[in-house]
Amino acid sequence: MISNNSLFGTTFRIEVAVVAEPEGESSATDSAEQNGIPGIQSESTGPGLPDEGNPRGRQADPEEKKAVNLLADLGFDLLSSDRTHLTFRRPRAGRSRLVSSPRRSIPRAYLRTLLGQLGDRIEEHPRVAGLIISSQGYVELVCSRLEPDTTGPVFELESDGLDCVHAEPANAMPSLPYSWREDDGRESVKRIHLSGRNGGPCVELSNASPLAMLLYGRTSEGGRVRLGAPAPQFLATLKLAFEPGADSDRLFERSEAIARSLIYELNVRNHLIVELDARPAGTDSATVRWAPEVSGRIRYPRTSLVEEVAILFGYAAQASSDPPQAFLSYYQALEYFIPNALQQSAMKEIRRELRDPGFDDSSDASLLRIIEAAAQTVAANEPHQVRIVINEFVRASRLEEFFDREWGNHFTHRGPVRHVPYISRNAEQSLSDQVADRVYQIRNRIVHAKRDRRFAPALLPRSTESNALTPDVLLVRLLATEAIAAAGS
Repeated sequence: MISNNSLFGTTFRIEVAVVAEPEGESSATDSAEQNGIPGIQSESTGPGLPDEGNPRGRQADPEEKKAVNLLADLGFDLLSSDRTHLTFRRPRAGRSRLVSSPRRSIPRAYLRTLLGQLGDRIEEHPRVAGLIISSQGYVELVCSRLEPDTTGPVFELESDGLDCVHAEPANAMPSLPYSWREDDGRESVKRIHLSGRNGGPCVELSNASPLAMLLYGRTSEGGRVRLGAPAPQFLATLKLAFEPGADSDRLFERSEAIARSLIYELNVRNHLIVELDARPAGTDSATVRWAPEVSGRIRYPRTSLVEEVAILFGYAAQASSDPPQAFLSYYQALEYFIPNALQQSAMKEIRRELRDPGFDDSSDASLLRIIEAAAQTVAANEPHQVRIVINEFVRASRLEEFFDREWGNHFTHRGPVRHVPYISRNAEQSLSDQVADRVYQIRNRIVHAKRDRRFAPALLPRSTESNALTPDVLLVRLLATEAIAAAGS
């Protein structure tokens, strides 16, 4: 069988030998034990497989070979294999744009489930962390704010009985086992499944499928692979089962719309907060090309700043996974200094008039020039106020240094953030004014969500534009630190 897998922007052509299914209803675990195969030989499975833990003379399970080969094309290396688990590693510098833990273990009993997901074209959801297999009509989106110790109230919600094909255990949506201990000491595996209605897809909230756990799982195992079975991992995902063969673009839109509706109703009706994980910004993240200056020494604190600015700046740093929120918090820290900048600018203009050799304190015209100089600054509109604070407090050399870095086309008219001014070093307008106008327009797109064609569309969280906002976040961070330093001096 030949399938084309396009995952995370990279297209692979994978040749897969079709493996005949064994007769009977035995599980993948039983099959592996019947074959007596605790491990596989490194020369038969491709890259990344160490010799230890894989005794020579053993033949690899055909399903295991198939899974290892398919995952190798997605950037995974097999570290070890025993009678119960396969442990993979995805190098941090690999081809994927996803932040994946170094090690991830999959129970052998779920190997066939994993193969069912790997056999078709896999796509990344464009706006949130998740995968789509359009040939199967399958969508799986990663949920945040749901951890094993806090997710109990969600799975305690009552729901209608299953009225769909997934009622049969053999047709259940793919989900790795994770057991919760009940009050009476028993353990149970929990999931919420809502059968589709009026042509809509079935929706399920449960632990991640094998493929989603490999791609998005957060819990890593440090050091060498430990002896014994790895601890079960939990990653809540929202799964949707549409009709097989659905158009992927339509799956993108419908899955996100249904997820938004469910999350909203969980909040309003059940007072439960669930969110979809934002898709990482990608390998072209600005932090790869330019990181803020880092010192290896700690010093006694010298910076003087007020509580409001300290809180805003600290919150922005903690919101690194939410670029619009980080941008807005840094912008608010910069905005705090606008009154100081206006006063400083006005004083400069007044002093300039007073130093004019033609100034005459008995002349009404001279006095009016002073009044006008002060009024123009104090009465400046918001865009002009941002220009003033940057011109007063941000050193031009620091802006030049920032844009001397390699930013690709981010700040050009071909950049990923639309409907905002671009930066041109050759423009007649000063660099500081260009920066002020861009920063102010991005701020407006984050803050305002007017449904009016006269205004630029809102810059929504988790959108493609938002996920590409990191260079602008670093820019406004620089502006805020410059203002803090100038005000402190």
